[in-house]
Amino acid sequence: MWNLPCLDIVIGSILGDGHLTRPYKAGGNSGLYIKYDDKALDYLKWLHSTLSSIEPLSIKAKVVGGYHQHYFQTRASKKIGDLRRIFYPKGKKIIPLDIKNLLLSPRSLAVWYMDDGTLDNRAKYHRNAMFATYGFSFKDCYLLSGQLKEIFDVDVSVTKCTMRNKVYPRLYVKSCSMDRFISLISPYIHPVFKYKIA
Repeated sequence: MWNLPCLDIVIGSILGDGHLTRPYKAGGNSGLYIKYDDKALDYLKWLHSTLSSIEPLSIKAKVVGGYHQHYFQTRASKKIGDLRRIFYPKGKKIIPLDIKNLLLSPRSLAVWYMDDGTLDNRAKYHRNAMFATYGFSFKDCYLLSGQLKEIFDVDVSVTKCTMRNKVYPRLYVKSCSMDRFISLISPYIHPVFKYKIA
């Protein structure tokens, strides 16, 4: 059985920057891989400790392009392999149609936001949160938008972002829902990422 806080964090990580490893041949087991740079090392250590029930291996470090990265992977297991089959049905991460049965907790929402969220805070103009959902399709993002409204009563629009002449989807929390959104996630925001809700 899943430990609920652990499952919430795993779901949030999958929606964000977390990666589920390719299944091992014996049993289709997978592991969760998470990495962060120096600035978020304390958060990575917190994740490592909090995910103890799925047996994270030791935190390691590497230098990529002059940047220090820290990462860990959990031991491969069937329960993570089951999530791999849901989120990677053809090898590429997608949003499953039954996401409403998985994205249920504000804790998952907070973990996802800490990974992919930014706060566009312009005095006298607006204060809106955004999710950089560039790895997902527009169809996936509309599905997520509906889920956020249905489960959390948070209104989110799907907008376009152009990078290197390519158009990507991005989720934008509407002003009418910002107070509710922040109230939902703030209890779960790690001190490293407090600037994302300030």
